[in-house]
Amino acid sequence: MMSRYRMQNPQPPVANIIKRFKKLFPAALLIISGCYSAGVADDFTQPVEFSHKTHAGTNEIPCEFCHTYARRSINSGAPTIENCIGCHSVVSGTETDQIDKIKLVKEYWDNRKTIPWKKIHDLPDFVYFSHKRHIQVGYDCTECHGEINQLDVISMNTMIADLSMGWCTQCHTQNHPVIKGKVAGPVRKTRGGAIVPGGAMQTPDGSLLASRDCTVCHK
Repeated sequence: MMSRYRMQNPQPPVANIIKRFKKLFPAALLIISGCYSAGVADDFTQPVEFSHKTHAGTNEIPCEFCHTYARRSINSGAPTIENCIGCHSVVSGTETDQIDKIKLVKEYWDNRKTIPWKKIHDLPDFVYFSHKRHIQVGYDCTECHGEINQLDVISMNTMIADLSMGWCTQCHTQNHPVIKGKVAGPVRKTRGGAIVPGGAMQTPDGSLLASRDCTVCHK
């Protein structure tokens, strides 16, 4: 004898759920993709035109002078207006375009406003990445960001890596030569700076294999 439920609902509950899911899935996917794209900037024009080539390249300013938290925090930190004005209260530029850009920086300072820099090298919220851990073990900024001291404009097109899980695990599954516990690499004038021509290379005294524990990167 068929139950009252089966008479009123000829399809079993699971079938109903699947049927409804098929109807709602396209709309749900559209909403999700819309939310995701809304959180990803498609325009990386900075509020103040900034050249890493001029600062880190020509003037050999260390990356950590502006990104002060890289060696001691999860995030590297963006340069504060205090950082900028510390130099540009004295350095006003020599060319017209430089003078105009620095005037804009001074306007932010005079109005007591922070410069709303746009983040380019970004990761999803479910990924945990510590700048401090990588910097303290000896990795150079260029390992992930490339020779950024040679770039005037930073954008998605200038990134040397897609920062995908595959790209990260490729590095985490390789043995890296180390010297006194620090990853061995070319000698640079500053961290993230130019390579010293003919810089002496020390002989590695060991190797390092990064963690492959899922919970290290996915908290």
